[in-house]
Amino acid sequence: MSDEHLRLYRYFLRHPGHEAAQAVAAFGLDQAEVGEALAALQGMGLVRLSERQSVLVSDPTVAVEWLVERQLGELKSATDQVAAARKVIPVLAEEHRHGLEETPVGEIERVDGVDAIRERLTELAFFTFRELTALLPNRWQPESIAQARESDLRMLRRGIRWRTVVGPDARADPATVAYLRELVGLGAEVRCTDQAIRRMVIWDRSVAMVPVDPDDYQQATLVVRQPGVVANTVAWFDQVWAAARELPTAEAAGDGQAAPPLSDIERRVLDVLTRTDKDEAAAREMGVSLRTFRRYIADIMLRLGAANRFQAGLLAKEKGWI
Repeated sequence: MSDEHLRLYRYFLRHPGHEAAQAVAAFGLDQAEVGEALAALQGMGLVRLSERQSVLVSDPTVAVEWLVERQLGELKSATDQVAAARKVIPVLAEEHRHGLEETPVGEIERVDGVDAIRERLTELAFFTFRELTALLPNRWQPESIAQARESDLRMLRRGIRWRTVVGPDARADPATVAYLRELVGLGAEVRCTDQAIRRMVIWDRSVAMVPVDPDDYQQATLVVRQPGVVANTVAWFDQVWAAARELPTAEAAGDGQAAPPLSDIERRVLDVLTRTDKDEAAAREMGVSLRTFRRYIADIMLRLGAANRFQAGLLAKEKGWI
């Protein structure tokens, strides 16, 4: 119901039996606008016209309750449609897998350039349904963390097992370690090793990605689907994982920082969330789309382990984030 519809409905609640022409005079609107609004209110079951064309208003207790029930029914229908759409994903993923097996790309594909590599990483993560495993010898670049965050958080929300073993160079980088601890707080598993490892990522134990040049992983990579090669890669990861140790917490490492710091965007989200009543207004203030703003909120709630926004606000205050 729009603001105009509500104003007109309240007018006829206060003036039962008035005609549309009287509302036109009261609001200074033209006949067509009032006619359209009345038609909308009739469609919602809030008013009806008598034989003499006076407006009869339904009991608001009954009418609004009926309207709420109808909207709840529409919401349930929309939710059912979303759930049905999600059930199609495994079928589409299976078709995607068969398509890859039958395309000329073959079992080993070369991907050149950092943008193409990141795009392929995102694509493979999206079609992962059970597990991601990785070896990380070096630190992550800040832009790589920013690029991977949405994909990593989405996988953790979907319940995908996320395991990574990091080497000494990665463990020595504060930004990399802060991001890894953030993921651990959301359910990821991270271990450390002092042995020499090479960068690689494996999805569902069926697809692996390794750099062409171990010293320059952003130049070109190989996406490998050949079962024998992937099986050996998985076996190597399992061996490294079994010998590795848990990533120390911030307290155990003496970092003095129990939780990863908030990004500037996350601080802004929490700030506008405490000052605005509607997501639309908050998104406009931040200059982002409504969908992006709500994704930010979902990520923060996931980090905090909050069941709803109110609890997220309380937990954020407890942590001194706001």
